[in-house]
Amino acid sequence: MKFKFTTKIHFLILSLIIATTNYAQCNQPTGINVTDITSVSAVLSWSESTSAPGIAYSFEVRLSGLPGSGVSGLVDSGSVGDGVFTSPLSGLISDTTYFVYMRFQCSSEPLFSDWTSAVTFTTSTLSSPVAGAPAGLSDTFFSARWIAVPGATGYRLDVSEFSDFSTMLAGYDNLFVSGGSTSRLVSGLNPSTDYYYRLRAEGLSGSGPVTSDNSNVIMITTFNEPTFVAVWTEGAWLNDILPTADHDVILDDDFVSDENNSTMFEVKSITLNEGYSYTIASGNSLIVYENIINNSNASSFVVQNNANLFQLNDAASPNFGEITVIRNSSEIFRLDYTMWSSPVIGTQTLKQFSPQTVDSRFYEYNSSDDIYSPIDPLTSTFEPGNGYFIRSPNNHVANNGTNDPQRWTGTFTGVPTNGEVNVALETSGQGFNLVGNPYPTVISADVLLQQNAANIDGTIYFWRRLNDISGSGPLGSFYATYTEFGGVGSSTSEDPNGFIQVGQGFLVKALNTELVFNSEMKVPDEFENQFFRYSTQNQMDKHRLWLNLTNENGLYSKLLLGYAAEASNGLDRLDGKYINDSPVALTSLLNNEEFTIQAKALPFSMDDFFPLGLKIVSGGEYSIAIENMDGFFAEGQLVYLEDTFTATIHNLSESAYVFSSEAGAFNNRFILRFTDEVMSIEQPLNTNAIAIFEQDNQIKINAGDQEIKTLKVVDIQGRILFFENDINATEFSINSLNKNNQILIFQIQDYNNNVIIKKRIY
Repeated sequence: MKFKFTTKIHFLILSLIIATTNYAQCNQPTGINVTDITSVSAVLSWSESTSAPGIAYSFEVRLSGLPGSGVSGLVDSGSVGDGVFTSPLSGLISDTTYFVYMRFQCSSEPLFSDWTSAVTFTTSTLSSPVAGAPAGLSDTFFSARWIAVPGATGYRLDVSEFSDFSTMLAGYDNLFVSGGSTSRLVSGLNPSTDYYYRLRAEGLSGSGPVTSDNSNVIMITTFNEPTFVAVWTEGAWLNDILPTADHDVILDDDFVSDENNSTMFEVKSITLNEGYSYTIASGNSLIVYENIINNSNASSFVVQNNANLFQLNDAASPNFGEITVIRNSSEIFRLDYTMWSSPVIGTQTLKQFSPQTVDSRFYEYNSSDDIYSPIDPLTSTFEPGNGYFIRSPNNHVANNGTNDPQRWTGTFTGVPTNGEVNVALETSGQGFNLVGNPYPTVISADVLLQQNAANIDGTIYFWRRLNDISGSGPLGSFYATYTEFGGVGSSTSEDPNGFIQVGQGFLVKALNTELVFNSEMKVPDEFENQFFRYSTQNQMDKHRLWLNLTNENGLYSKLLLGYAAEASNGLDRLDGKYINDSPVALTSLLNNEEFTIQAKALPFSMDDFFPLGLKIVSGGEYSIAIENMDGFFAEGQLVYLEDTFTATIHNLSESAYVFSSEAGAFNNRFILRFTDEVMSIEQPLNTNAIAIFEQDNQIKINAGDQEIKTLKVVDIQGRILFFENDINATEFSINSLNKNNQILIFQIQDYNNNVIIKKRIY
């Protein structure tokens, strides 16, 4: 007998053989077990397949139907990688029997084992709630509280004047409360009366809706006299009792400060009941004299950007429950940095705070080496009062020459910080330490400096650098500087105003080993006039002058000078040192040191003067101008700038002074003064007054106020490369000159036949 097979049939038989043997070649997981069973969850575990290593383990949890048969009867399913042998089960309901199936994927062909036989388990019955002590007890109301029951879709509340609940209080007989709540306001009560309450949980089971047994019973006695408790419920203040500084406040409904006409909210304590939300809107403040209790989740209690959560009492009861504090950065680009400090205490890591920042771009300050040192963002949490240097997220707007910088929103999660915060300081190296505002409210820089006079010097430095698109570095100072005399910003930031914002980190220089923060430093900006402790802040008699140094390429430096009643003519805490953080600098000179801020003593003398320092990164044309003024300077006191290189005294009160300079540091060129004594017009040509620099592909020679007669340029062998006579100008430009890789000698002669010779290496 002969048999004949067609090619089509041959391949069909072959494919059937492959399909049936795929499962046989991949072994099932074993030891399947279900533990930690509650009314709504469980944990599935198993042992490794003998076919491992492979790809993954898959499971299905079903009420009915075979594994792989579709969604009908399917409750939960999932897949975990090879090497993982547990998985949580969710989506379950109480008192219900489930069937679990598993299989193993051996390879990516795909090659699977058969599904295992069913493993059954039954969830527990719905638990009874545990009733807790009430909140906000008064003469006519209280807030019943309980612990949430997993799987509960709601609760039933009974309130009675009788311990056996034989008669229920009207409106509170089997009262339904939604499943997201764990508190309920009970009102309309009589003073000095005993009341009892209990609860039951409601949920679902395999046989339908189910109700738990009764909870424990809580007894309360209302007060005999009216109490200072204000309750927000059902969109209004209960019994029209508006909160004051004497009231314990209970929020038993959603509350937004702006929307509910409470931009200036002052309370003794505040409690947010579970299931509700409270938002302190931007520009609003909450003053709490004692403690804050959040029985809801962290995302339900929100302090928005530029809002303040102000607690007065350092010794008050500790806060309970996490909240969310939002703080925007300044306007920055990708690759820019911000100094951050957390206003809350918790387990939030630096990476959780800024997940899109590259792991290697989180830093703390290393005082001994005076550098920013990397810190592990995955394991490092925010420490109260410490500062952290964090680069903007990698998905933030880039500086491409057309984009505008944008603010990045930082979100802190934790228990609001209150009470005294002590921060350890390092005195090694130059003694700089990165610290920060530990509170969810603005603090006063002046009070911080005053109360820590023995711990830190009188200057605070804020990071304010904005990267230049050219990649050539910053155009101005890295830091804004502040003392009690005032603040100096940069080209990309305003002058510090004496208030340290929520979330703000900053540098201080240690004199001792500890920095102290406390509630006396807190300043809620909506309520400054109510706190007399601040009555002397910023009240010293000040007369100030802000100067800036600029050029056409955007280089920028700022200097603050002036007079104050509390200042001295020597070095004191009102003087702020320049920390060599910029490519150009205009500084004041005191004791052979450079300062960004210098205050002198009153009374003022017209004969007084300020020697100035100058640092130039590249030769060219610059200008010095008055940017701002106050006190007697704003009332008409004239200000002059003396240029010793050009023997010029210029009235800065009328206009900016424009000058040329070579690159370098010059601490003997400029003097700020207040008289305009006439200098001799016929001054000999001054070597220091001659500036030779490159600009716009030209070599420029600037002789200050002296006119140039002749200019000759020769090389090191004496060959004349350029000569010009009868120039009759104070500045001259050479458009074309072969200057590469050689030393050139410039000979400049004025009309008094004075000759100056200068060398330049190209």
